[in-house]
Amino acid sequence: MGEILENGFCIKTLFGGSVKVEKFLAEGGQGSVYVAEYNGQKKALKWYKKGSLGANPTAFYENIKQNVMRGAPSDEFLWPLDITEWVDGTFGYIMDLRPEGYYEVTEYMLCHVRFQSYRAIIDAALRIVSAFRILHNAGYSYQDLNDGNFFINPQNGKVLICDNDNVAPDGTETGIIGKPRYMAPEIVLGKTKPNSLTDRFSMSLIIYILFCLNHPLEGKRYLVSALTPNLQEKLYGSEPLFMMDPNDKSNAPHPVVHKNSLTVWPCLPDYMQKIFLDAFSQKAFQKPASRPREVDWLNVLTRFRSEIVPCSCGNEIFTQQGEKCNCEECGKKADIPFKLIFTEYSIPAIKDSRIYRCQLGVCDEKEALTPVAHVLQKKDTGALGIKNKSGKRWDAVTTKGTARKVTPDEVIPLKDGITFTVSGHTITIKENR
Repeated sequence: MGEILENGFCIKTLFGGSVKVEKFLAEGGQGSVYVAEYNGQKKALKWYKKGSLGANPTAFYENIKQNVMRGAPSDEFLWPLDITEWVDGTFGYIMDLRPEGYYEVTEYMLCHVRFQSYRAIIDAALRIVSAFRILHNAGYSYQDLNDGNFFINPQNGKVLICDNDNVAPDGTETGIIGKPRYMAPEIVLGKTKPNSLTDRFSMSLIIYILFCLNHPLEGKRYLVSALTPNLQEKLYGSEPLFMMDPNDKSNAPHPVVHKNSLTVWPCLPDYMQKIFLDAFSQKAFQKPASRPREVDWLNVLTRFRSEIVPCSCGNEIFTQQGEKCNCEECGKKADIPFKLIFTEYSIPAIKDSRIYRCQLGVCDEKEALTPVAHVLQKKDTGALGIKNKSGKRWDAVTTKGTARKVTPDEVIPLKDGITFTVSGHTITIKENR
């Protein structure tokens, strides 16, 4: 059997009958991907090259088999659905095909594809972070997180995570250490094997790329005639330096090559800049446990999403603390009649504003991005109200100081001074005068 499977090649699977190759799709380092028929449906078949299964092919096979039996941690994972029998020292596994309209991160970096809006970028980042929070909290690590693992829809920010064959219980060695340029410094230096903390480093790197379209460690130091092995070890292992580091400009962005970072960075709110600075700080490079957690990313990303409001000209306005500000495109002031005041910050209260469960403290990982409140607008009067989406009763206090209960799916009007308590957190409605 050759490296590339012929159309019509058929093989039995462990759990579902058989799979038949219909068309070659792509080739990667470990193997090739095909369109295949599996139990009457079109699926993707990843078939491994001989010799690409690491030092213990049997253990690699058994790990994928266990992943099939466990099922996907969340809908964002293009998870192995079945695994084939062995043939000539190798095998393959079945997964869903990538739908139309999804593109790899590399396509965004090269500007071949652009996100429709900043909200779509944030939604993509939120889905990635939430998926890895679920995976890590279940006791597993991804182990090979890089730019080729994500298919993203630029219109709505929906994400599909592929290449899940290396997912394993945290601390388990699968023989894979990761892709160059995306591995954590401690892996580059051979100090550890992939784990959930190294996943966090790579995840933060991908999030920076989504926003700024540059690799965060590839500033001026990267722009040399030849990237020797020693230089690569310094860039990504022994001497990594964030290109936006405020204290050391030796790896600062080049004004032309890194124009995207220089344009986007000043527009990011201070709390977004801070979490990137924390993720790529010398402390985080040297002490992996100090890296921002998934829940930290959820908190800042949901806040950032809430602070973006649409302008009548079609532009997006980045607000601060729910206050009115001018559109940089047309100069008009943002229409923000009310804001919602939390303990630590405020967000605009406009049509379709949402409060997510993760904004109200510690919660179950699968509920983090569940909206608990939704601002609605009446079509006839234009009046705004906030709907109880939490499934539980709220304790509220009216403008006259009267306590009342707000039942699930009930809408209360947005009026200055009303307070309501969700999951133990009190939120105040304030009019923007």
